[in-house]
Amino acid sequence: MSIVLAGAISLVQYMYFKGIAESDRKIQVIAAETDIKSGERIDESTTTKVIPQSAYVKDMYLQGEKVSGYAKVDISEGSYILKNMVSRYRTPVVKKGMRRVTISVNLASSLAGKIKPGDYVDVGFVAKGQGEQEAKIIAQRVQVYEVVNKTGEQIGQKKDKKENQYNSESRIPAAVTLIVTPEQAVNLKRSEIKGSLFLLGY
Repeated sequence: MSIVLAGAISLVQYMYFKGIAESDRKIQVIAAETDIKSGERIDESTTTKVIPQSAYVKDMYLQGEKVSGYAKVDISEGSYILKNMVSRYRTPVVKKGMRRVTISVNLASSLAGKIKPGDYVDVGFVAKGQGEQEAKIIAQRVQVYEVVNKTGEQIGQKKDKKENQYNSESRIPAAVTLIVTPEQAVNLKRSEIKGSLFLLGY
């Protein structure tokens, strides 16, 4: 009995220390070689850093993965570059006095998803209620800042090879962030509660 117990303890210890050794395994991830400003291309501004595997998070780029696109935020030298910091499209600049506001959309209300950051759109409104309702435009020529799906991923962003490249839901817009004045932002959110919004393209 004591021999069996000793064997069981040894196995548990082996698995425990094996787990520690695996978690301490070192891997290389992508980091910023220099300061990168929002909107700048980051293809050639990267280096690698060695970290414990236990410190790895899903959004990090592993050594060998290509980082291609524009910085969505300022990234300081030496910082890890995460996938949610990178945009396929150049991020529009939010000028002084302007604001970002996000509205809910679906495939039909977002021009069948054929919009991208930097595009200009009008925003239309249809009130809730019974009877015939007139549609009207409540914001004209506002710039699109970002388009994301229901999981918050940017539409058009390159997927991990392990993920389903043909997942149609990932390509359907669920929310669009627009660059507007503070007054337009308030009006859009108020209108969103009172009815439905839709985008008109140029």
